[in-house]
Amino acid sequence: MRRLPPTGSLEAFLAAARAGSLRKASADLSLSVSALSRRVQKLEQHTGQILFTRSGNEFRLNSNGRRLFAEIEEPFDRISSAFEKHGPTKKRKLTVGVPTSFATAWLIPRLESFRSEHREVELQLDTSGSPIEKLGDTLDMIIFFAEDGSERVNFEPLRPQGAFAVAREGVVDPLAGLRATLRETPVLIHQHLPQILATWLQEMKIPKSFPLKVETFDDGPLLIAAAQSGLGMALVLEDMLNFYGGQSGLVRPFGEYVPTPFSYAIATKPASGSAQAIKLFRDWIIRESKHDSLLQLELA
Repeated sequence: MRRLPPTGSLEAFLAAARAGSLRKASADLSLSVSALSRRVQKLEQHTGQILFTRSGNEFRLNSNGRRLFAEIEEPFDRISSAFEKHGPTKKRKLTVGVPTSFATAWLIPRLESFRSEHREVELQLDTSGSPIEKLGDTLDMIIFFAEDGSERVNFEPLRPQGAFAVAREGVVDPLAGLRATLRETPVLIHQHLPQILATWLQEMKIPKSFPLKVETFDDGPLLIAAAQSGLGMALVLEDMLNFYGGQSGLVRPFGEYVPTPFSYAIATKPASGSAQAIKLFRDWIIRESKHDSLLQLELA
């Protein structure tokens, strides 16, 4: 049986592949640049293949490196996680990128339960933006607003988003019917999510030629505020409303629920955080989200 390459060489290869830079990878592993470079060279000698395109301290995977990385990244992370799990208890670091709105309205109010369950995890939240670009660099996990088929990373839907119409009580008379309402009442939509209107109209069997009064807003809270002020009937994604915890003062006059391709989602790619911490946080946040969804169904 052929012997495996040294674990240190595999660790150096994965760190350099993820970082794209020997200097950053060496800092992540607390090694000198030359020591990390020697470890990568040992792996190349073991495989008999050049794995990186080198330019100074920049290391970019070539086709051989990409194939090897795809084959060993997940198994190596699973092995690392197993040893963390069965090793002595110590602080396990994790950095998660998350939108400020999601963190404030949903994550922070629930975070104490995670901390009490997993006091060994040192969790840091990053709300500074550009999460996809930072994933695997400074972020181990991201929570972000995703659209099916349009993202550059593999993700797992966390909170799928349906759409429905809301208005301040008294602005819309549901007994008058939807078409009569649309003739008289402006439809308020999110400027950056215009496709939701077409999906909603199709689901509600309203023809594209139907005359609408449409007003746009470039921010979710601003859209909600416009509806609260009685400016019209707002077409919203469910978490735009759920984040108000039932205190928005808005009603759903027609009770519809239209599926959309949008969701709050999670994606993971270890940067310098603990694989075990990533798994613990992922499992916890999925469980919390499912519990939240069940509560909403019971209250509906």
